[in-house]
Amino acid sequence: MMMMRSMFGAALITAVVSAISVGQSKGSPPVPYVDKGACPFECCTYRQWSVEKPTTVRTSMSDSAPIGFRLKAGEKVQGMTGVVITTQPGIVRALKNGTIGTMRIRKSEQFYVLTNLGEGFTKVWFKGRIFQGEPYDDSMFKFVREPKSVWWVKIKNRRGQIGWSRQPQNFGNVDQCG
Repeated sequence: MMMMRSMFGAALITAVVSAISVGQSKGSPPVPYVDKGACPFECCTYRQWSVEKPTTVRTSMSDSAPIGFRLKAGEKVQGMTGVVITTQPGIVRALKNGTIGTMRIRKSEQFYVLTNLGEGFTKVWFKGRIFQGEPYDDSMFKFVREPKSVWWVKIKNRRGQIGWSRQPQNFGNVDQCG
């Protein structure tokens, strides 16, 4: 929870880079939003991880999927990839007129935060498009609601078994900066 809070915390968004058109209405973002390959915080990395707490690993990304194997504290695993599924996008409101990338945004308009990309970048949805964004001066934007999401990680143990866990907080060595 603390990791997710710090991901979005006080950092407010202005979009940059390129926009990707999505086949949604211009009124609301795609929900759930599935971000394959996401590693959702600054310095997040997939590599060898340590198991900090006992962890159940499932055969697929579902709480009802069969248990593939269990991990004990002290084991080493390979963090292979991840998927962030946003079930409720964050809402950010413009406090004054400005731009998001090449799109104009007016005071009181809102955009949605989908997922964090790490290194300060976030996926933002505005008027039917998804942009990559980065932290911006909080005098321009205000968070109205933080996003709700779950991060599933794909794990490979030393025996070569592969499965999924939505308990990434149970692993160490995930943050290459710390």
